[in-house]
Amino acid sequence: MHELTFKLYSPLTAEFLPDDNRFWQEDELVELSGYELSDYAVAISEQIEREGNHLEKYLDDETDPYLAAHVKSIRISVEEHGGELCGCATVVVDEDLTERGWNDLQEYLSGQYSDGWGEGFEQRDIQVDDGKLSVHFWQEEHFAFTVEQVEAEPLQEPAEQGAPSTSNVDQTRNSAEPSQSTKKYEITDIAHPVYPELHRIRALRQVAGEVPYGALGGFVQSEANLSQEQDDAWLYDDAISRDEANVCGCARLYNQAMAQDLALVGGSSTMYDNAIACDNAILTAGCIRNDAIVCGNARVRENAATHIAPVVTGQSVVMGDLSGSVVVYGRGFILPGQTVDNPTRRLRLASMNAVPPSSATPA
Repeated sequence: MHELTFKLYSPLTAEFLPDDNRFWQEDELVELSGYELSDYAVAISEQIEREGNHLEKYLDDETDPYLAAHVKSIRISVEEHGGELCGCATVVVDEDLTERGWNDLQEYLSGQYSDGWGEGFEQRDIQVDDGKLSVHFWQEEHFAFTVEQVEAEPLQEPAEQGAPSTSNVDQTRNSAEPSQSTKKYEITDIAHPVYPELHRIRALRQVAGEVPYGALGGFVQSEANLSQEQDDAWLYDDAISRDEANVCGCARLYNQAMAQDLALVGGSSTMYDNAIACDNAILTAGCIRNDAIVCGNARVRENAATHIAPVVTGQSVVMGDLSGSVVVYGRGFILPGQTVDNPTRRLRLASMNAVPPSSATPA
């Protein structure tokens, strides 16, 4: 019987502890996501090899007889995908694996990432040049597999062979979608419970490959707050864009993140938790999370040479110009008029009103 090979990509995150900290303390940990982990791909891969990366051996003939019979190999690794370092499960299956079998396989992998192999892996400290990493294959939020076939021939229809499409294997992808709308979203009558001038948005087409037609998003005050162009900008969960702020490009706001005043959040920027972009701040790349604030005339962007963007986390405040492989964490503060640019790929940290001296330059 003919065998098919697929790669199942999923998001990867980690906590980083700098070498100058002796103990794992919650307020000293720096959270890193996929595009910030690229420099550590070799170290993570070596730890995977030490841990053992073949998960098919855990398939039980009694509890998973169908998968044990049709899944030939499951090999775990990390790979670059979509500009980010992702978890990757390379699976070899029989061509007659049914759609239900694919669903069972994804549930099996999710279980291994959350409670099995992945739980053990995230407890292993990975030593890197400037600290230690604890890497997570499982994510509590926004976890889904993106499936791609390794072989060059086109995938057959699931009804015939049970193989998945090359799109994200998320049930929202299967939603019936009408003809392409000229607008990306509409503003509904659902008002924000605290700010009644804000209303939820609803997708009028598929957005960013993961938001289906009809899905509800965050809150806006007007259509000026979120691009209606053919881009991937979106407000997830209860995220807010208000006043004269604008979210555009491929920017994404999650949780209760907020863009307000005259802030511009565009490019590949992401905001999570209770992060705020306000005043005249401009973000074209990078990740802002926790209770961090980007304000004043701040600029957050990727370095032109390395194409790496900063991370701002904790209760940090950025009012200056920030770019490159820099993590501002804890109660870090980038002053107005101050420029912090790391032109190298080596991660640099800034906290407690301090910035790496070698990366700070006058405005």
